[in-house]
Amino acid sequence: MSAPIFILAGEPSGDRLAASLMKAVNGGWGPQEWIGVGGPAMRAEGLVGTTDMEALTVFGFSAALAAYPRLSRLADRLVDNVIAARPKAVITVDVKGFSLRFAARLKRRMKSAGWHAPVIHCVAPTVWAWGAWRRHRVAKSVDGLLCLFPFEPEWFEPLGVKTAFIGHPEAFNPAYDAPRRPDPASAPHIVMLPGSRRSEIRHILPPMLAGFEMLRDSFPEITATIPTLPRIADSIEASCAATASAEAISIDQDEGALFRALGSGHAVLAASGTVTLQTALYGVPGVACYIAPALSAAIGRRLVSMDRVILPNALLGREVYPFLFQERASAPALAGAMRQVLSDAEAGRRAANDAEDLRKMLRGGAGSFEAGVVEAMADWLGPPSR
Repeated sequence: MSAPIFILAGEPSGDRLAASLMKAVNGGWGPQEWIGVGGPAMRAEGLVGTTDMEALTVFGFSAALAAYPRLSRLADRLVDNVIAARPKAVITVDVKGFSLRFAARLKRRMKSAGWHAPVIHCVAPTVWAWGAWRRHRVAKSVDGLLCLFPFEPEWFEPLGVKTAFIGHPEAFNPAYDAPRRPDPASAPHIVMLPGSRRSEIRHILPPMLAGFEMLRDSFPEITATIPTLPRIADSIEASCAATASAEAISIDQDEGALFRALGSGHAVLAASGTVTLQTALYGVPGVACYIAPALSAAIGRRLVSMDRVILPNALLGREVYPFLFQERASAPALAGAMRQVLSDAEAGRRAANDAEDLRKMLRGGAGSFEAGVVEAMADWLGPPSR
């Protein structure tokens, strides 16, 4: 029987991306035996693993420090698993801090064992936003790098890393080709996206809800939807129930919730992250925000280029979404920024143009995401058999 492929991912976005990679490889080389760490989307594509991706998720610098001993032990255990399984390839997806630490340890162990499998990381560290020095750590830790953005290979190829732009899977979603639009004359409806982790939601949702209440002074008939996941819906429901605007807010935790909400939304109020790329690809105007633990925020301000935090802004080189961070993300500030978007008659047209530009950039001329993955992975798996 053919050797398995080890794959590791964390957080819902990484789970979806890794599942897309698995689907592409299964399509190009036939069904594979997949082992490793992941979530429900990866398991649906055939992943067998005893460790859930939630074990890799931490929020904030302080939490990361506290979790370091546990994550270090987990990395060692996973290295042991790989050495025992002897997979034909090792793929890590996002969760860069853990993935690169794991990859570096694995390469040392493989060398001492006199055995090698290619270590390929998907989702390049955002060295173009902060910490360009991290390129060197990547070069020492992995054999290959799969990039989602077209300008990323030039950051790593000079260091000898075999790098490929595979396109961004989100850009190939057919939902973006014919997005639904709300009636511009109808009462305003907004989509609130406070994040996918409970720790994020505790910081971000309260000012969002308070800002929404303030918006009702200007737009008395305004309503909102919060699309979310079943595992965190209870936290969101409890927060909404405690507000005076509870009757104007609906919570959707069913499959397809995000696109249902975007199709009826005049604007979004979103926590920074992958979801801002989804909302921009759908062509919905809005505002992005983030509130981090104090220590994480202080470190972020020193290291990160704030004009590159929001992916659509960084990709297009212009402000698709204004970004309010920390104390600037107060309820009055969020309400004011959203009021401006909802009052701008041209906001929808600009958002639609931005969406078209993003789709072209992130598809890179490929007919499908799977085609880009198969072309890149042939360097490590050999010519596709299908």
